[in-house]
Amino acid sequence: MKKVVIVEGKHDLSRLKQIFPKMSVLITNGSAVSDEFLELVRSLSEKNEVVLLLDPDYSGERIRKTISSYCPNVSHAFVRVKDAISKNGKKIGVEHVDLEILKNVLNNVSKADYHENVTVQDLYDLGLVGNKESKKKRKLLCERLNIGYVNGKQLAQRLNLFNITLKQVKEVL
Repeated sequence: MKKVVIVEGKHDLSRLKQIFPKMSVLITNGSAVSDEFLELVRSLSEKNEVVLLLDPDYSGERIRKTISSYCPNVSHAFVRVKDAISKNGKKIGVEHVDLEILKNVLNNVSKADYHENVTVQDLYDLGLVGNKESKKKRKLLCERLNIGYVNGKQLAQRLNLFNITLKQVKEVL
């Protein structure tokens, strides 16, 4: 099965081509993902492994949600915010990630498979939402599970998307 990676822009594409010159890469060209693009991704996903490698910011998450909801069999690769910050500290994106980190990220792709294992109440009970230390705990959990950072409202959905159980969450914490 051929791997097709989806990124946001041409700089992300050129960064990936430095490591994997023959890799198939599609560019969203920003956050306004068209219906034609979504249909192309759906069609490609029927015979290829489609991997979303998007910026760890609001726009990247929005694109990830849009594509995932239209094409639920896509895989996900996540880069950490701290690894995606530009040298001047003003921008965040895949294009700024160290080449070795990108190699590692693409070798640890996660496949989505939604199961309702964790509830919002579970997150409150574990202190992942609702208190002063919640954000810190969420960042640690998301990093260790390699699921990309999300806020408290999105955490249960992300955990369930990757079929992560409450037991696994407790073990990581």
